[in-house]
Amino acid sequence: MFLSFHKVICVCSLMCFPLIHMKAQSFSFHHLNTSNGLTENNVQSVVLDKKGFLWVGTTDGLNVYDGYMITSFRKETQPAMAGNNVIHMTCDSRNRIWLGTREGVTWVDENRKFTRVVLNDSVTKFGCRTIMDTKILGPVLYTSLGQYYYDEKTERWTRIDWIPEKLKYQRFHDAEPFDDNKIIYATDSLVMIVDYAKRQVTYEQPFKAVFSLCKYNDSSLAIGLQHGVVQIVDISKKQVLKEYQLTSTLNTQRINSTITEVRPAANGDLLVGTDYAGLAIITKAGDISNYTHDPINPNTISANMIWRVLGGSNGEIIIGTNNAGVSISNINNRQAGMIKIFSDGQGNFYDSFVTEMAEDSDGILWIGALERLIRWDKKNNRVKFFYYYSAPIWTGSQSLEIRSLCIDKSGRIWVSALGDGISILDGGTGQFRKVARDTSLSPAVKSDYIFDLYTASDGLIWAGTNAGMYTIDARSYQINTLKDRPALKQITGFRVNSFLESRNGNMWISSMNGVYCYDKKANTLVNYTVKDGLAANQCHNLIEDRTGKIYVATVKGFSIISTGTVKTYDRSNGLKYDYCESITEDNQGKIWIANTKCIVRFDPERGTMRFFDENSGLTADGFRFGSFLTSSTGELFWGSRTGVNYFYPDQLINRPAGVRVNITQAEMVDTTVFLGNIHDLSLPYKDNSILFRFAAINLKGSKNIKYQYKLEGFDKDWLNGVDVRQARYSSLPAGNYNFKVRASLDGINWINADNSIQVTIIPPLWQRWWFIGALLALITGIIYWLISSRNKKIAEQKEEIETEQAITYFASSMSEQQSVEAILWDVAKNCIGRLGFEDCVIYLMDEERNVLIQKAAHGPKSPREFEIDKPLGITPGKGIVGSVGFSGRPEIISDTTNDPRYIIDDERRLSEITVPIIYNGKVLGVIDCEHSRKRFFTQRHLSILTTIASLCANKIVRARAEEERREAQNILMSTQQKMTEVEMQALRAQMNPHFIFNCLNSINRYIVKSDQTTASLYLTKFAKLIRRILDNSNSKNVILTNELEALKLYIEMEALRFDKKFTYEINVENNLGTDTIEVPPLIIQPYVENAIWHGLLHKENSGHLSISVRMASEGMLQCIIEDNGIGREKAKELRSKTATSRKSLGMQLTENRLSLLNKHAELNASIEIIDLMNGHNQAGGTKVVLNIPV
Repeated sequence: MFLSFHKVICVCSLMCFPLIHMKAQSFSFHHLNTSNGLTENNVQSVVLDKKGFLWVGTTDGLNVYDGYMITSFRKETQPAMAGNNVIHMTCDSRNRIWLGTREGVTWVDENRKFTRVVLNDSVTKFGCRTIMDTKILGPVLYTSLGQYYYDEKTERWTRIDWIPEKLKYQRFHDAEPFDDNKIIYATDSLVMIVDYAKRQVTYEQPFKAVFSLCKYNDSSLAIGLQHGVVQIVDISKKQVLKEYQLTSTLNTQRINSTITEVRPAANGDLLVGTDYAGLAIITKAGDISNYTHDPINPNTISANMIWRVLGGSNGEIIIGTNNAGVSISNINNRQAGMIKIFSDGQGNFYDSFVTEMAEDSDGILWIGALERLIRWDKKNNRVKFFYYYSAPIWTGSQSLEIRSLCIDKSGRIWVSALGDGISILDGGTGQFRKVARDTSLSPAVKSDYIFDLYTASDGLIWAGTNAGMYTIDARSYQINTLKDRPALKQITGFRVNSFLESRNGNMWISSMNGVYCYDKKANTLVNYTVKDGLAANQCHNLIEDRTGKIYVATVKGFSIISTGTVKTYDRSNGLKYDYCESITEDNQGKIWIANTKCIVRFDPERGTMRFFDENSGLTADGFRFGSFLTSSTGELFWGSRTGVNYFYPDQLINRPAGVRVNITQAEMVDTTVFLGNIHDLSLPYKDNSILFRFAAINLKGSKNIKYQYKLEGFDKDWLNGVDVRQARYSSLPAGNYNFKVRASLDGINWINADNSIQVTIIPPLWQRWWFIGALLALITGIIYWLISSRNKKIAEQKEEIETEQAITYFASSMSEQQSVEAILWDVAKNCIGRLGFEDCVIYLMDEERNVLIQKAAHGPKSPREFEIDKPLGITPGKGIVGSVGFSGRPEIISDTTNDPRYIIDDERRLSEITVPIIYNGKVLGVIDCEHSRKRFFTQRHLSILTTIASLCANKIVRARAEEERREAQNILMSTQQKMTEVEMQALRAQMNPHFIFNCLNSINRYIVKSDQTTASLYLTKFAKLIRRILDNSNSKNVILTNELEALKLYIEMEALRFDKKFTYEINVENNLGTDTIEVPPLIIQPYVENAIWHGLLHKENSGHLSISVRMASEGMLQCIIEDNGIGREKAKELRSKTATSRKSLGMQLTENRLSLLNKHAELNASIEIIDLMNGHNQAGGTKVVLNIPV
């Protein structure tokens, strides 16, 4: 197959260079240039940082290479960069990269942050030829303004004033470190060592045309002179110990090389870059090897014009060229060689696939190829093509593949051109002579498709075809169809791929139907197939190891046959790929297998595998079936689709290329972080996704690297992948995690990343410990409050029952008394007896004198019943009693010793409760009780006494009315007048005590009728109702619960009053918060009263009153009062007969209050009165819908 025209022109133009540069096992170089992302091919500086990243400074920007890709930086995107032409770089002890340019200095930290150096407080633009890192001063800048170091104390760059004048900036050529604090400098005529710790020059010696230098050992320097001489100089004796002259060839003439840079390699060799002659390596033994650019061999250095040479601590060789970017290799790892283009030196080339290979007795390699046989004298770097011409089967030329070849006992080369039978190469003429065959002998002989030719120990040539096999006598060319061997009959008609003669004389045959073992002596044949454990029935080449085991390469792995048993290896137990194209054994007994895109080294004793691929210089284009060779020197050759790989096994595996693993970046929702010296990341809970980027840095090209990564705390096991360089985690729960990575070239030896990243997902507020603690405390508090509230409510209910019982007792007891004095004495006695007070005194107001006079007492003040010893008179406003009488508000004094108003009567007591007796807002008197214990009186006592005072007031009024019977009407008229005034005041204050008036009328009627039992029961309920009224007397609104309780009391009073002529029910909507809804007081009562008086009382049989309360809409409470009375029309008719047709005062007042309420509410209150009809269209009652904004 011929090269394309442009390839031929390119190659032919460079034929003056060696076409195939061969050494025992040469360096293989990996290249970086603009096609890979480099900003420029003109490389000015190179440096390796402490994590293995390669930094490349060019004339047009800075580049970082991680083994996979190049990241570029330019001044246009990094304003802190002094310039794009980076002429020098240094990595300091803190892993910072220092960039020296002609426009200034910039340093880059591990997080890729750029910082510009400012000298003399303001100068940023200056030239810098080199930057050296010292232990005592840190980085020292060699600038056009002098040498500077950074003073950590003053935080300024300080000029070093003791540097000798001889070390001028304009005379500088090169600098390299000698130890932690000593730097070697070379000028145009001088070499010196400067000790920055001692502040002195420790070595100085003149030289001519010094261009580069470096430390050779602790006592000597390696100095490169411009005219191609490298000298080893003893610094103590100032003597030249050794001298090496480097030369190159120009048009067959030897000339001196021009040295550009001298640097030490990790193994002690010297790396010498030249201007036009490539790379020279001077070993410690003094041997010199030259490595130059070969235009037809991509594994050589990229150009001969070398400007920078760097030796890494792990053996890296970094070459920076003037016009072709960077070339990378390793001094410790002479990788597999690769020849992709064969040239015979006559302008003929071959760059396509190869097939079977053989070695003759002179060590010459013979390689089958397309249309030709290649003779390769590897030792002398010579190639010759033997073209295979055949009669065309079709019109035009025909391309034939020389599929198989062998060398007979006479040294002749036998070949099989696929589809053209068998031929023998005539070494004299270079022509192929066909081997005549009688095609009638058998289908195998007739076939032109021969897949394998094999020379047996007896000299016979075995031929495997697509229809069976036969043998040829190499001398007589006689063909044996093997029909005389009945055991081989079963192979007839099957394709035979290869042969192997074992040491015991058996012939092994691989086919498309498994492997056959033919015992010549016993004339027996054994067939091994997948049923016997073979990897696959399609088998290819065979080998026998030194222990007699047979190895079979198949399309689904390889198998080992030993004493009739078969053991198989495939992808399930070690292999990377299915196809095993070739298999051979090295001189150490290790088995090597071509496995599609890699080569496997199998250790039979341990059963372990090691893999070699692109990272070892092998092709990734795929290997060819049966294309392999183990040479007489032990070198292994492997044919591929694009050429031949070759290597010595011990050199390939002694020092495998190492990798440096780093976690480089973390990408969050809205930011990217370089993880140079950052080991901890914190993410908020809402941004709990993260992408990690990592790389195993292998400067020869990080390919086919196995990775394992784990986020501890989230992943249970290591996650695996090949060439995966990122890991994404989404929606991480709150918590602490640790991200780890490790990598391996062979899947056996794992290298941990230099860093691991601690990740904290900050929990949301509700998951933090203090919030959970506070929440638990709150829940505990709520539970405690609920229990306490329940207990308190139970206690209140119990207290309320006791209070009600006490009030009932007081009311019943008072009902038996007729005079004011008897009532007061009865109250005072019961306060002591029933309530446990120690002293009780009741005062009545003497209106004429405006003095509160003691009228009744029980205790020390009253030694005899109905008699007070020295009654006191207290002026309103004086003392506690006078204050209460004056203000009309009750008081509890928990500790009388702290109240200056306390007046001692008969003896001092420590707590006091005083309640006014008020009727219609007027103080009639005061009930004053005392106890010898501090804080004895409670709100319960106050509630009871307030009710008792109210009952007292009413009883006093009734008693006085009884005493002044003849003036009763006037008193009632006066009371009505006062009630009217009170109602008017309530209207202005949005309260409606209208029903009190009616209640008083009822009480009065019972009094007149002398129905004491009913009056007492009525009075008890009235007392509770009055208590509600007093509680809400100063309130604009009351809670719905209290309003409904008051309404219930009123209805019960009316039911009692009218001999339970009707029944009632009050329904409240479920989940209606009656304790939180406020309504105007007594807003519903007038309509209930109207329903009773005008609807139910006139009904002949028992009536029913229904009250329903619900939320009609948001902010609107709806109350429905429904009765089954006589209806409005009948009621109106009755009123017309009794001449009482005026509108109810209570309803009128309520309508007025609702009207006032509408002025201040967002929603309008409304009243709707509906006449109800029964099934006979007769009046069935009245329904009032009252809408109250709340």
